[in-house]
Amino acid sequence: MAKNMLDWCLGGAAASQPPGFWLQWATGSPNDAGASDGPVPSRRTVTFGAGASPAGSVSNIAAITGWTNTAVATFLGWNIYDRSVGGTRIFYGTLTAKVGCKSADNPAFAVGALVVTLV
Repeated sequence: MAKNMLDWCLGGAAASQPPGFWLQWATGSPNDAGASDGPVPSRRTVTFGAGASPAGSVSNIAAITGWTNTAVATFLGWNIYDRSVGGTRIFYGTLTAKVGCKSADNPAFAVGALVVTLV
């Protein structure tokens, strides 16, 4: 995603917008080297509002729900992909507080709780 942003901002090849965005919980702190996706079995669709100015951030405009945790886990972050399965991870971040879950728990993000900021 960083390359696409540089190309778009500085006149390189323009990338196509992904068909959608899907969120996955992470049990480690996601970084450039790895995603650390957690035991939640599938990604969920996330929809964002318009970017805030001058902050350069967006947040989810609908709650992100529908997961059922399949094992005991502590989530430390999240990853956003351009496909529901496979695809490319385009954004990632850490949570402000750990989220502990037991098997069969239903972790979720409330409206506005997922904030993506370009720095």
